[in-house]
Amino acid sequence: MTEKINNNEIKIIHTGDLHLGMTFKSLGKKSKLHRRDCQDVFSNIIHLCIKEKVNGLLIAGDLFDEPNPSKSIITFVIDELKKLKEKNIPVFLISGNHDPYKKNSFWFNHKFPSNVIIFENNSLEPKTVGNLTVYGLAYIDNTKEPLKDFKAKSSNDFKIGLIHGSTINIKVKEEPESSYRPIKKAQIDSSNLDYIALGHFHDLLEVKAKTKCFYCGSPEGLSFKNNLDSGILLVKYSKKKVIVKPIKTSIRGFHTINVDCTKFDNDSEIRKILEKNKGDNKILRLVLKGSPSLDFQLDVDLFMKEFESEYFFLKIVDKVHIPDNLTEDETIRGQFIKLIKSEIEKEKNPKKKKIFENALRIGIGHLDKKL
Repeated sequence: MTEKINNNEIKIIHTGDLHLGMTFKSLGKKSKLHRRDCQDVFSNIIHLCIKEKVNGLLIAGDLFDEPNPSKSIITFVIDELKKLKEKNIPVFLISGNHDPYKKNSFWFNHKFPSNVIIFENNSLEPKTVGNLTVYGLAYIDNTKEPLKDFKAKSSNDFKIGLIHGSTINIKVKEEPESSYRPIKKAQIDSSNLDYIALGHFHDLLEVKAKTKCFYCGSPEGLSFKNNLDSGILLVKYSKKKVIVKPIKTSIRGFHTINVDCTKFDNDSEIRKILEKNKGDNKILRLVLKGSPSLDFQLDVDLFMKEFESEYFFLKIVDKVHIPDNLTEDETIRGQFIKLIKSEIEKEKNPKKKKIFENALRIGIGHLDKKL
């Protein structure tokens, strides 16, 4: 695999963060199916590499979701990578924080095909195949600054950095891993690389710098945090220019729709939204918010029975609250409002608070019919 590439253009596919073996517990009975989706997407990426006749596949860490993936998942990956060996397509593979390269881990206990280059050191090292030189490093700890004091050797090769880490661009709320493996813009600018293939962030993101630098994102949606149209990056290098093209690979789409119900007095608008957005491949989270009048009666279970079969997965989140302007007077109605509202204010548990709110809404509905 040391033969120089004859064609003028070099093409690679950049992927990562597949998290194969992820459980997807939040998807309930559809969890195993979506786990299979992720494997199918990996197979599709392998097929795309062959179809595009790429000069290399880059996997930027977190190929597996855990440090000790099942033997069946590992065997599946090895069998897929063998298909690239048959086509003389090299694979450059680094570990990530979910599947770190540590002693006694699966990396040492399984034999990957000879076309797969697995980076083993904690500092960037070059691996060259033809006119393609990839600088990669194993993921061993969270604090290593991969590009600190690094500069690639000058050459006519297509020089790529393959890194699992965090840039200053990642400032995602509730993202506990956003500071792992810090990468600074100044380090990117002085790297002397032609392209930096990043992994760790699950959405497509370009890091603006002198060197072309991208997170490819996960090729299949993993959660409602992901943007739609997950995919891979097809990177072309010709005449010292780098062209990056996103290609959608996702099978399912995680969608979130927020609906303000404040002006609703019935559930017909919600039904219209569910009807309009249905799809066999859709994973939909419908979040109902606002403070509609007490005439508004919400029956989430009824909606689920009616529409659940129209989606791959449907979740309806009830965040509707009671109106703030309810009259607390000496009438039976007013005293009932005062009593339940006092319980709502005392309750700290969000689920129990919601039970009290629903009880108030239903109770007032019954009282208004009888009084």
